[in-house]
Amino acid sequence: MAQAKKKSTAKSKKGGSQGNQPLTILIILTVVGGGIFGLKYVSDTADFEPITFQWETSDSYFKNEENNKPVATSPKATSPESIPKTPSTPPPISNPTNEERMIETVETNEDLPTYTNDDQYYFSKSFDFAWPKYDQGDQIIEHEYYTLKYNEKTEQADWVAYSLTADHLKNAKFKRKDDFRADPAVQSKSAHPNDYKGSGYDRGHLAPAADFTWDEQALSETFFMSNMSPQAPGFNRGIWKKLEEKVRDWAMDNNQVFVVTGPIYTHYNQKIGSNKVVIPQGYYKVILELDGDEVKAIAFALSNEKSNMELYEFAKSVDELERETGMDFFPAMPDDLENKIESYYNYSDW
Repeated sequence: MAQAKKKSTAKSKKGGSQGNQPLTILIILTVVGGGIFGLKYVSDTADFEPITFQWETSDSYFKNEENNKPVATSPKATSPESIPKTPSTPPPISNPTNEERMIETVETNEDLPTYTNDDQYYFSKSFDFAWPKYDQGDQIIEHEYYTLKYNEKTEQADWVAYSLTADHLKNAKFKRKDDFRADPAVQSKSAHPNDYKGSGYDRGHLAPAADFTWDEQALSETFFMSNMSPQAPGFNRGIWKKLEEKVRDWAMDNNQVFVVTGPIYTHYNQKIGSNKVVIPQGYYKVILELDGDEVKAIAFALSNEKSNMELYEFAKSVDELERETGMDFFPAMPDDLENKIESYYNYSDW
C-alpha cells in the first residue's frame, strides 16, 4: 500500500469543536467515498407524474441552501431546479429486498476489464486514484494510513478511503486503546468526544479500528474524531460490524482491497453535542479489488438502524450508488475501466 504523507489542504471555516475540552469518551468514523448526502424531492416530469427521490452530496446541499440556487458538485449528479423542503417524515433508504439482488450481472463475466502490469503498477503506486471526486478547497486530510474529506457543517467526514491488505491482517498484533480525541489536522477543528456523551449514539468508526491492528500508529489514528459518526448502537454492533468483518474476509481472499466509506443523509435536523454533529440516516461502503488480471467493485447502502437482513440484500453496483447519491467514485481511473467496473457487480464473486 502506498502510504500518504501527512498533510492537509483546506479552506478556512468557522466553528468547530471545543478542542480544549477534556477527553472523556469515544468517537466515530468510516470511509472513504465522495461525500455525505442530503435527500431531495426531484420531479422527473411535469404535471401530475409521480415524484421521485434523489440524493445529493452534503456539500451540494449546503451550497444550494446558502446561494439559493442549485450547484452541481459532480458531473454525474442531476442539478434540480430548486431545493424543496425536507419532508416531515423522510423516506427510508431503499434497500434490495429479494434474493435476486444476490447476483446481478449487468455485464457478463467475459466483459469484465483486464489491465496490464503497467496499469497494476499505476494503481498500486497511486492510492489517490481510489478517492471520490472532490472540489478545490475541500478539506482533504491525509493521515499516514488513510485519507478523509472533512465537512465542517456536519462535523464528520464525507468519506474515508484506505487500502487493506492480507499481509496487514495476518500481522495483527496491537489491541485498541480507545484513545478517542479531536483530530489536530482538521484546520476548522473536528468534533470532540464529549459531543457523543449521553447522546445514545455510538462513536462509530468509518475506517474500522480492526482493519489497522497491524501497526500501533495506524490503529491510534482511527480514533480521531474525524473518523467517527453517530451510529445507532444496534446498527454499529450488528449489521455494520458484519459488513466490516466481511470486507476483512475479502481482503484476505483477494490480497488487497480499497475501501471508501461515508454517511448518508435524508435530512440534517438531528444533531448531538455542543458542536452539533449531524446524525446520518444511513451509510455507504464501496469496495474495489485489484488482484492479478481481475478488477471488480461492489457497493452497499444501509440505514442507520438495527437490521436482521442479509448483507447481500444491501449490495448494489457502484453506478447505482452514484445515481442515488450524486457522488463520483474513482474519477481518476481511465473512463473505460471505470465504466466497466462500476456498472457490474456479482455478490457471489466475492
